[in-house]
This record gives sequence, C-alpha cells and structure tokens, in this order.
Amino acid sequence: MTFARLALPLALAYLVIATSTSCRTPPPQPFTLVVLPDTQCYCDTRLRQSARKWGRDLREYFYAQTKWIHEAKDRLNIRFVLHAGDITQTDDREEWGIARKAMATLDGHVPYCLCLGNHDMGYRKTEGSPTSYDTAVDRGTRFEEFFPRALFASQSSFGGTHDDTLDNSYWYFEEGELEFLIVSLEFKPRDEVLDWANRVVREHPERRTIVLTHSYLGADNKRRSSDGYRVAGNSGEAMWQKFVSRHENIFLVLCGHVLGEGRLTSKGVHGNEVHQLLADYQGMNDGGESWLRYMTFLPEENRIEVHTYNPFHDKKMTEESSRFSLPYEMLKSSVEGPAD
Repeated sequence: MTFARLALPLALAYLVIATSTSCRTPPPQPFTLVVLPDTQCYCDTRLRQSARKWGRDLREYFYAQTKWIHEAKDRLNIRFVLHAGDITQTDDREEWGIARKAMATLDGHVPYCLCLGNHDMGYRKTEGSPTSYDTAVDRGTRFEEFFPRALFASQSSFGGTHDDTLDNSYWYFEEGELEFLIVSLEFKPRDEVLDWANRVVREHPERRTIVLTHSYLGADNKRRSSDGYRVAGNSGEAMWQKFVSRHENIFLVLCGHVLGEGRLTSKGVHGNEVHQLLADYQGMNDGGESWLRYMTFLPEENRIEVHTYNPFHDKKMTEESSRFSLPYEMLKSSVEGPAD
C-alpha cells in the first residue's frame, strides 16, 4: 500500500476521534448550591418589629448575602440559589422592594428561584398590640408584582409553572453529565399542586430532583404533621406520602419556617435515600445576621459538603448540625467488581 493510500484512512480515523472527543460532555466538576433561609426580618418595614427588637433596619444582611453569592460565583462554581420562603415579613410592597433589590444582584449572573412562605401571603392585621397580625389567612400575595413570571420565562434555567405565576415552578441546571431539576412549591401545597409536581417529576426521570418548599421538617428532625394556618394544604408528612417518597430521582428536600436546624434521611418507595434539611436562623441575633447555607457537591467523591456561613461577618458555624457531609452517588465507580 502506498503512503497516499495509507494516509487517507488515518486522517479519517483521526477526524472521527477528534470529533467524538470534542462533542463529549465534560466531566462534572465540584459545584455549589446556596440556600437562603427566611429573610423576613431583613425586609421588615411595615410594622418594624425587627427595628423595635434589635434597634435598627436589617436589610443590609439580605444585601450582603446576595453580594457574597455574586462575588463567590466563580470561586465556588455556584450553579443555583434557592430561597426557602418567608421572603418578606408581611407581604408589604416596601418589603418586597427590599427583596427585589437584594435578588436583583444575581440577575444575569446566578440563576435562582424562590418559594412562598406563610409570611408572604394572606396578611391580616389583628386586634391587640400594634404589631399583631396573622399570615396565610388566604393565598393572596404581591409576589407576582415583584417577581413576575415573564421576568424569568426566557431564562435557560426556567422549566415551567403550575399557573401563570411563579408560586409553583420548576427549574433546570447541569454540571457536566449531571442533569438536575428543582421543583419549588408553595407553603402548604394544595393537592392539585402536588398532582402537578408528580407529573413534572415523572416527565423528567433522567434528572436528579431537588424539592424546595417552606414548611416541611421540624427542628426535632421529624416531618411536620400539621401547620396552624388557615390556608388549606399539605403538611411535610403529607407531602412525603403523596409526592416526595414516590419518585426514585428525588434525593433532596430543602425548607425553612421552623427556627433552628434539622436533618432527616428517609428511603422512598423505590429504596432511594432522600436527604431532608431544615435551616432557619431568624431567631438568632439581628434576625439571622445573614446566616445562610451553601452545599458543595463533590461528584468524584459522591459526597455533598454542607456549610453554614455568615457573609456579613465572614464566619462559619462548625457544630455537627451546621457543618456535615451527605453521601450521594453522582458518579459510579470505574472499578468493576469481581465477575460472578
């Protein structure tokens, strides 16, 4: 065979190898999700309970959280930010304006989603003290006015919604070959919402799924069986039975609402482990002082490292309830076991 005849097959082989290599999905790198627990005290302006208790306006803590996320995006490879609800204190326009300003720091830089808490809906002033009120009397909210669906619908991370608002929504993100789905649910999600969420997860069997909702787990590490608010809907335990436990690809539930921290790992009906995490720091000094959670996924080690961090004061909590690891298989071992 002449050199010319040999060169052509070699060139074609090289082209095929080069093309297949260039199209290959890059291996997943370590990446981070950030969870913003209840920010209600930072937005509290209608009744100024926070100012009365701590002596000043606290919005700077909310601004510090999103500023830190923006600045840490590349260093930590932050892929998504999830707000666990009680965004505001009393569903007031001024309070929503503070929240919008804080979250706008992330627009065009880091994708994010929010879920509604009881303080974000159904506000009613009550008799008694000047600061007494009820929340979640109904599902009326100004959320759509400040976080309209249209603002997010064109983003690549946006999946869809239950209706024409962001009250119940789903989102996408990827890291290498790993594909994720986030399902964000209202406070005490109604049966019709859980039916919708079941359909969404069933339609995405290839995506590893995270559920975000406001009230689900207690600081006693147990799913909540009731919530004393007038809106009808499902507690954490009912959500587990009707939705979370039914899907093999759900591996994580994130929530706030209850003061403190909580952690529970349960097996779904398919035998899959579901990590369920609570974080809510509003009961601490200055309504939380900007404490947040960030979770770094280490695909090659099949592990999630959970950190609790205060960006305003640049400090961490190191107690076992605040700093821990979760096992989660992302990459199967390349070492094969012995043959049968």
